[in-house]
Amino acid sequence: MAKAPVLTPQAEDFPRWYQDLINKAELADNGPVRGTMVIRPYGYGLWERMQQEMDARIKDAGAQNAYFPLFIPQSYLTKEAEHVEGFAPELAVVTHGGGKELEEPVVVRPTSETIINDYFSKWVQSYRDLPLLINQWANVVRWEMRPRVFLRTSEFLWQEGHTAHATYEDARDYAARIHTDVYGDFMTNVLGIDVVLGRKTAKERFAGAINTLTLEGMMGDGKALQLGTSHELGTNFAKAFNTQYLSKEGKQELVWQTSWGVSTRMVGGLIMSHGDDNGLRVPPRLAHIQVVVMAIKGDEAVAKVRELGAPRKAAGPVAFTQHRYPQTHVKMGCGGWVV
Repeated sequence: MAKAPVLTPQAEDFPRWYQDLINKAELADNGPVRGTMVIRPYGYGLWERMQQEMDARIKDAGAQNAYFPLFIPQSYLTKEAEHVEGFAPELAVVTHGGGKELEEPVVVRPTSETIINDYFSKWVQSYRDLPLLINQWANVVRWEMRPRVFLRTSEFLWQEGHTAHATYEDARDYAARIHTDVYGDFMTNVLGIDVVLGRKTAKERFAGAINTLTLEGMMGDGKALQLGTSHELGTNFAKAFNTQYLSKEGKQELVWQTSWGVSTRMVGGLIMSHGDDNGLRVPPRLAHIQVVVMAIKGDEAVAKVRELGAPRKAAGPVAFTQHRYPQTHVKMGCGGWVV
């Protein structure tokens, strides 16, 4: 009797193939609350290596990492009408804490433009404070009605960059630099996905932006996936939060801003662009496990494989096992090679 395939063939049911692969390769599980996910060690290892590659490029672009609170006063979002209107259907709002009703409800951050602008307005006083280039690695919550692991979840991991500039031209050029030199370079040369760099239509722009640049990758089912965006925010948030600076001419001017982000959706993009009916395929620079060293039996064999594997740790994580190594990790793409 022929063995049943490990995965549903892509041509038969692509969404089922995608879910099968995530389960078989032990990348993630659905969380206990609808729309959440538990990222398992191999899946998180992919995200960690993406973080490392992305973080280096972000810092090369001059941005520094910081961290801002998860909870945002609801009143902050109402200061920028277009922004709150765009996110209203996705907001998670906390009304009680410590057993008591809160005086003001707080929003679990869907993105951080509002709270970061509140602090930018305190930090920026003069043209000497600009450009201010900040990035944070965090989780965000957007209440998702049609969740799919990695692609659309109510809580996901990402980086979000936020910058303030003295002129429109400086902000425009920085948003474009992130779009091409950071995101475009990473997705092409590390993710191994041939992305199309484009511009959103006015109706598709990020809520509150004057321009949104996007990166779209082609997946195995012939559909495009948005893998990242970089936004020109103009002075919309600066007006709402009174973020001004004293110019060289001694005049109070509004700052020009950008925001930009990529998320764990890139893990889903990696799966759907490189995976096949045999399983997960990972570009070598992203493979969490580069080498698998298997000892068949006996202490001498274990000692020998450790001896063989030790010099190869420089290539990346090395997995040692005395028993049968999980088929999913070997067959579904450790991205390196097996000793």
